[in-house]
Amino acid sequence: MAPSFPYKPIKSKLVEHPIEKRGWVTVPLAYSKPESEKIQIFYRLIPAYGSSTSDTSKPVAVVFNGGPGIPSHVYRPLQFNYENPESEENGSSDRFKFILKTHHVLIADQRGTDGQSAPLDLSAQGLHAHDVAQYFSSDSQARDYAAVIKSLIPTHQPFFIIAQSYGGMVGMQYLCLDAAPKPSAIFFTCSALPYEDVIEAMLGRRQEQFNLNQSLKKAYPQIEEILDILRHRLKQFGIHPNNINALYSWLGKSEAGKWEAAFVEHAQKLIQSNQETLEKEFQSEIGVGNVLNYILSSPNFTPGYTDRTLAQLTSERIPFEPWMLDENWILLQIGQGNVNTEQLISEMDQLPPPPTPFLSEQALRERITQHKVIFVSADNDAYVPAETYKKAYKKFLVEGHTFTEHLPGGHHAIFLEAGHRAILEWTKA
Repeated sequence: MAPSFPYKPIKSKLVEHPIEKRGWVTVPLAYSKPESEKIQIFYRLIPAYGSSTSDTSKPVAVVFNGGPGIPSHVYRPLQFNYENPESEENGSSDRFKFILKTHHVLIADQRGTDGQSAPLDLSAQGLHAHDVAQYFSSDSQARDYAAVIKSLIPTHQPFFIIAQSYGGMVGMQYLCLDAAPKPSAIFFTCSALPYEDVIEAMLGRRQEQFNLNQSLKKAYPQIEEILDILRHRLKQFGIHPNNINALYSWLGKSEAGKWEAAFVEHAQKLIQSNQETLEKEFQSEIGVGNVLNYILSSPNFTPGYTDRTLAQLTSERIPFEPWMLDENWILLQIGQGNVNTEQLISEMDQLPPPPTPFLSEQALRERITQHKVIFVSADNDAYVPAETYKKAYKKFLVEGHTFTEHLPGGHHAIFLEAGHRAILEWTKA
């Protein structure tokens, strides 16, 4: 019998929207036990520019979210201003700016994320990481996507999948589903893949972040001074100055020569910001963080390890200079700030959950022969360095069924203009 999980409330009125088609698809918590508790998966079908969701002549790009634990509103805000797409209130997180020129986009809140699909309350008492890993991992998420696709995309309407970042694990699980609708193509873009060498992958990630810090300083020699001023600003408002390390996510966040300028502009804007803005940016409660990401990273990416145990290992092997933006500092804070979460994370560090089940490498290659798969790497990727990724997907290359692409623009390259051009080429071919 599946355990009972504590959920946060959802916002039912969010389903009402003048442009997007929104709703829920009901699925079992445990697919092996269809009679088990039911949960609802929230979806958003976003129409191509100048079109509507009822227009089935447009192909659909189905986005498998990254993370784990990133809901759909990180890709495009739920309150996106459609009348003024360039409005500052839309922020910088609209990843569908280019692809909507030619395609509809279908995206869901993955189960358990801090969105509208059975969002887990991971600060509740009595939770166990192993239970969360069993019922909210990539294997269940892939089945959820299959249910959403069946409900939303007519059989005659072409669609393809963008399995980005963590979505690559979900994408590999999707390939293994016999009854899942078949996409015209699936893009594994800057994605995690099963059967990677854990230590090699994490050392490659840290080395790339070290290199990107160096590139930032080369482009802007005054960066240490800028960051020191920002640290002082945080301290003035009672925010731990080391929370500045959260800006590591801006490393390589665009094409080379552009991301560095965007980073400095953002940092200087933050220096002028008020307390509310800085608290939002740097999450004064940063230790609580995205606990779902922490839990699911272990069984999917790093079996036998957790983010904290790996952060300790990689920090020792590749030390950073004091001024550098360091993802590992953020990872080492996870679990702090809530006694229940601290206990959950501590227990998990001592006994990581077992790996999420995957078919064997050979069986996955056989599944790939039934599809058209494009593996997309990118320059300046602070999460999945190109050379590390190429080693990871090499084992899944199948002549006539798999193809490769390399793009500028970092981890989200597939959502930039060059990424859109590549999608058009590969979906026409």
